[in-house]
Amino acid sequence: MNFPRSLRTRFTIQTGGAIVSLVVVFAVITILAVSLHLYDAAASDAYSVYSGLHQAHGDTLTAIVHEYTRAVDPHIWIIRSGRVVLRSPNASSRPAGPLTTGLAQQPFSFRLVKSNRLVTYVINWPLKPDLDLLEDLVLSMTIVGIAAAAGGVLLGRWTTHRVLEPVKRMTRSVEVMLSTNQFLPVENPSRTDDEFSQLAWLLSELVQTLEARWQRDRTLLADAAHQLRTPLEVIRGNLDILRNWDTIDRATEEESLAAIDRAVSEMITLVGDLLTLEHVRNEGPAQLDPYPLTTLLEDASEDARALNPSLHIVLQGQTQETIRVHEPFARRALWAVLENAVKYSPENGRIEISVLTQGDLCGISIRDYGPGIPEEDIPHIFTRFYRGQNGRGKSGTGLGLSIADALMRSQKGHITVDTGQDGTTFTLWFLRMSSPIS
Repeated sequence: MNFPRSLRTRFTIQTGGAIVSLVVVFAVITILAVSLHLYDAAASDAYSVYSGLHQAHGDTLTAIVHEYTRAVDPHIWIIRSGRVVLRSPNASSRPAGPLTTGLAQQPFSFRLVKSNRLVTYVINWPLKPDLDLLEDLVLSMTIVGIAAAAGGVLLGRWTTHRVLEPVKRMTRSVEVMLSTNQFLPVENPSRTDDEFSQLAWLLSELVQTLEARWQRDRTLLADAAHQLRTPLEVIRGNLDILRNWDTIDRATEEESLAAIDRAVSEMITLVGDLLTLEHVRNEGPAQLDPYPLTTLLEDASEDARALNPSLHIVLQGQTQETIRVHEPFARRALWAVLENAVKYSPENGRIEISVLTQGDLCGISIRDYGPGIPEEDIPHIFTRFYRGQNGRGKSGTGLGLSIADALMRSQKGHITVDTGQDGTTFTLWFLRMSSPIS
């Protein structure tokens, strides 16, 4: 069997069916109750007639019996020794059927049979008027049922229209988004603050989240394509040179191969940085474990000295703290900031690494004595691929500080920056061992 697929049609049918079912149940109960009441009333009336006959004698009894002349009056027989000695004018010569109390036929009636020694009283109380009443009641209930069914269908359609109209509005909003390929907020489809309003708000939040993610992905793709263009052009240009291998000297060949190697290394670094950013963004908060600050700082300092042996790397402050970190993320974030300081420090310069505490936080402060960051560049230093005025011409992908910021946020930490003409100080704030993880 194929059922209607439209929710509106199904709800209309269900509403109409429910109303009709209620009317039918009510009608059946009403008819049964009225029938039982009429039956009890007929039995009570027949018993009242018997009481009057039982107490009368002689001419009085005869007069009472002869008063029942109409067909709708009770039919009475008084039987003595098996012979009818007295009957009402509307009664037949003998009562038909068995002489037992209950329903009797011809005519349809309630029969009351009472025996008193040698005398038997038979009283048939006609039920024809009651049957006519029941027929009228059944007809009325049928009309009411038909009207209720029609009303139920109309009510169901009106109700479903009111209930589903907000859903239709939201559906149209989504269809517009699909047809225009634009993420638009879903307007509140309901005039009241009900469940549909909450659903519209949630859909709007979802749409805005998807819009932000879509824009971020588009920007990332465009920036990555832009950043990869230069090394790819370098590779292509040097490959064109190497195609003429029989006409170039050994030095030119080695220079071209070295340029290709640098370009490939740059692309590998760029792709690795992009994968790191995507991993941090998708994984959410990292698992934090206790880790000694001394180990983290000593390893980072040694790497910085190896990168530029002419620099003086100085550790200051209490380094015996234990912090809550995700070790690989903490090392990568610290190195991104420290590498940045090494890159912008002058030859034989100085980098100071200090440990600060502030409530539940422990900070690693990295100060260099480079050119500093221009004021207009500060709001953008954690933006992917952003290069300020002092960063142009420097090596790197432009993702270091962006990665450091993302890694710190995933560890419930953050980075602050203070800059001037005499250098820049970055501070990485981690949770201390004694701090609760919310």
